[in-house]
Amino acid sequence: MNVVIVEDELPAAEQMRRFVKEYDESVTISGIYSTCAEIITNLDGNDGIDVVFCDIELRDGNALTALQQTDLKTVIVFTTAYDEFWKESLQHNGIDYLLKPITAQKVHHALDKVMTLKRIFTKDNVLLKQLAGWLQQKPDTNYRKRFAVKVAGELFVIDVADVIFFRITNGVIFAVAGDRKKYPLMEETLSALEEQLDPQLFLRVNRSDIVNIHFIRSIRINERNDYTILLKNMEDKLIVSQSRIAQLKEWFS
Repeated sequence: MNVVIVEDELPAAEQMRRFVKEYDESVTISGIYSTCAEIITNLDGNDGIDVVFCDIELRDGNALTALQQTDLKTVIVFTTAYDEFWKESLQHNGIDYLLKPITAQKVHHALDKVMTLKRIFTKDNVLLKQLAGWLQQKPDTNYRKRFAVKVAGELFVIDVADVIFFRITNGVIFAVAGDRKKYPLMEETLSALEEQLDPQLFLRVNRSDIVNIHFIRSIRINERNDYTILLKNMEDKLIVSQSRIAQLKEWFS
């Protein structure tokens, strides 16, 4: 993967470089730029970049204005201390909008998103078309953030972001978390649970399962056009029902 970083604060640029390398040491950092002038000079028409991590307010102006002067056909993860630019970022191939302070987890989740989409859409021009509406809606901060689960007299707090998938079995809904354990929830129906989850992160793929995008390793499509979701570091496979395939495709568009 070929990554470019645009950041006008040297410590922040070095931190971003470190976070990217922690994700995958083989990633190439092909450029670290700090000004709008460098964006125009180095990114215009550059088709060899897989993703740009781009600060917005730079020392010589606004990066969004500079991007308008380029023909950059790659995805961008915007990094900024300001939340007022998120809507405009959608016009510049933005697939994520990270508010500072930036953490390794935020960067790694953004890279997961890039890698997942690149596996599904193999050609760059097709990928960009599918990504154009990725952030059409600002995330709703009222979605469920965590669950309190009681197991054998012990209370566990499960962060929603750590849940790999939810599954209903014999009328009981379980959250399969990052520790690969199953935690029973109090919700009575999967539909009720679905309404509490951020639709940008979670998708119901059949009558029994809701999956977290950050834990999708790949999607296998056979000759009968059956879709199977393969998960990261897990043997579990989620079969996408035929009625949900169109929604899955729309989820990535």
